[in-house]
Amino acid sequence: MSRNKRGNNNSQQFSGQNRKERRANAAKKARNESSRNGGGKRNKQSVSNDRWACKNQNGRQVRDEDHSYVAEAVEPMNQVQSEFLNDMREKALAVFMAPAGAGKSFIAASEACDWLKSGDFDKIYLTRPNVGMGKSLGSLKGDLRAKFEPLLLPLIDVIKERYGAGFYESALNNGTIEFVPMEYIRGRSIKDVVIVDEAQNTTPDEMYTLLTRIADGGILIAIGDPTQNDLRGETGIEWLVDFVDRHEDLQEFVGVTEATSDDIVRGGLCKMTVKAREKDIANGK
Repeated sequence: MSRNKRGNNNSQQFSGQNRKERRANAAKKARNESSRNGGGKRNKQSVSNDRWACKNQNGRQVRDEDHSYVAEAVEPMNQVQSEFLNDMREKALAVFMAPAGAGKSFIAASEACDWLKSGDFDKIYLTRPNVGMGKSLGSLKGDLRAKFEPLLLPLIDVIKERYGAGFYESALNNGTIEFVPMEYIRGRSIKDVVIVDEAQNTTPDEMYTLLTRIADGGILIAIGDPTQNDLRGETGIEWLVDFVDRHEDLQEFVGVTEATSDDIVRGGLCKMTVKAREKDIANGK
């Protein structure tokens, strides 16, 4: 008796069912083959396009018609933003020292996640010094994300606004966006993008360590507000500017942009508050 024989009484019934199953399987195989390329692998672009088309048919506008995935390029609102953007695109280190409301986080995070979306870089590292709020990172409950994410919300909010919470969660889960506390960055060689928020609160030693982590092709973006400094003594940004000024060979790799209250784009209460604070500082108050 053959292993595939089902029994004499029902042989015709099962034979008919098998023919139907074989036809169905053949049709399924043909459909699968149509979504494969000549090498026998799935045509990912075809599958992706079909998926996006289905979403669009269901009323979900998920991307531009040209399927570029990348949002419209950031347009600088003033000269200092333009200078910072140029440094980001041309230098290995781009520093933007500006008061609140000058667009530091928006320009840095928007441009960096555009690079990630377009494939110019494979990863974005987000970091900041753990000072200014009582050094509470270790006391917060949860894993690294739960501890560190609240400190990086200015950058995270921009990323979510530009590409949505789904993109941010996906990038975080697959490691293309990574949180790196300052104490964990030593010893790493980074060929992608590092954004340092609140860089005015780095120490000179921390800033030096950051500079030495960037490999060929990588970029370090340091943003901060010198008027909101929580450290005593020389800060990492102050040390950096002086260090670069003293070593001309570094100047082709580093771009430093400084803004004043006149460059604030947030306007309203923010701008008037910063201007009033500048007056107090000038008067020694």
